[in-house]
Amino acid sequence: MSFEQNFINEQPDFFNYLVDHKLFKNRRTYRDYVSRLRYVSHFYKLDKTLNSERIAEIANDLKRTAHERDRYNTLKGIGDIVSGLNHFDEYIHSDYKKKLEDSILSENDRINNDNTLDTTEKDALIKSRVGQGLFRQKLIDYWKGCSVTGCQNYPLLMASHIMPWKKSNDMQRLDVYNGLLLIPNLDKLFDRGYISFSKTGKIILSDLLSKDDVRIFNLNPSIRLVRLENEHLPYLRYHQEYCLL
Repeated sequence: MSFEQNFINEQPDFFNYLVDHKLFKNRRTYRDYVSRLRYVSHFYKLDKTLNSERIAEIANDLKRTAHERDRYNTLKGIGDIVSGLNHFDEYIHSDYKKKLEDSILSENDRINNDNTLDTTEKDALIKSRVGQGLFRQKLIDYWKGCSVTGCQNYPLLMASHIMPWKKSNDMQRLDVYNGLLLIPNLDKLFDRGYISFSKTGKIILSDLLSKDDVRIFNLNPSIRLVRLENEHLPYLRYHQEYCLL
């Protein structure tokens, strides 16, 4: 696996880490940090071996080779990269991922121990996290196929929350307007924040998708949701604001 691929695997979680910690006011800044590290990951391994000493080594190397690059070749550009590396160092050595996993488990425990819910409701809420059960069936009944392509090969379609399960309350987790039914490639792109949909249903592409990515996934700018209602809009706004890379 290449250095870049290692970082790409971490990219969505790193982005969410920055957003969840509200480190910046401007959303563009979050994307800039990810873009800088995506560039650096072509040349340097960004994983748990990263530390302050290694960041200093990378900074010196970037200064030494500045004349070889057409970007990030000024002191400010290199400083921006170092700032990104410091944030990535904090992220990669934090217990952020474990906390996410633990929060899902504790949320399942909360649901199971909630005496105001009957067994059917508890089962529906927990299964909605992975697009199973009642939530998936509600999406099939509503969309009648893929929310974008209209594909009706239901075993291949994925049920995905628009506002992520971990950020939704119990009502939102089962709300049919908080879900899309998508073919696997679109589901993965949407779930990981590489695409979103506007208030008119038109596809929005992340700046982090390369031209090759757009071509390989056949992401035509004319792609749009087959239907859209006002009830979808708050969820789509959330996805654009907090999930789109």
